[in-house]
Amino acid sequence: MSESLSVLKRIPHTLLEQRLETVQKLNETKNEAYELMKDNHTGEHYLMYHYLHLNLAEGGHKETYFHFMPVEHDDVLAIVLGEQEYTYPKAWIRPYLRNSSVDDSYVWFDPAGLEQEEYYERLGHQLNEHLIEFKRKGKLDPDSVHQLMKDLDKL
Repeated sequence: MSESLSVLKRIPHTLLEQRLETVQKLNETKNEAYELMKDNHTGEHYLMYHYLHLNLAEGGHKETYFHFMPVEHDDVLAIVLGEQEYTYPKAWIRPYLRNSSVDDSYVWFDPAGLEQEEYYERLGHQLNEHLIEFKRKGKLDPDSVHQLMKDLDKL
């Protein structure tokens, strides 16, 4: 058997085309589709999601983006039986393959990092609001600065 796609950092689209075959189509609309796919070399399953993006900045040029998320065998059955959510982005909480903007290959993307970024963005806004309020009050004495630091530490 070949090695799992999960150990590769960059995966050419031709390798995915050779190894992945559709097991079952799940849902398809005009602009997006979902399929369960199986790696014919390892037996691993992937949930494929693709969507059509209309790039208005480039004169209405249409681009299709593909994502492939590994799924366990139990998850495959649950998805097929309609017992498990699989839609993007709601159910896509594990690392998955997505198109690279550099070339015709795929790279691993971990959505877990997005939550951390959102947390730090919210924290940054809170810090900024405290500093603006401190500046607005105009009290620059040592006690006020000390209190500001205490308030910022609590955040």
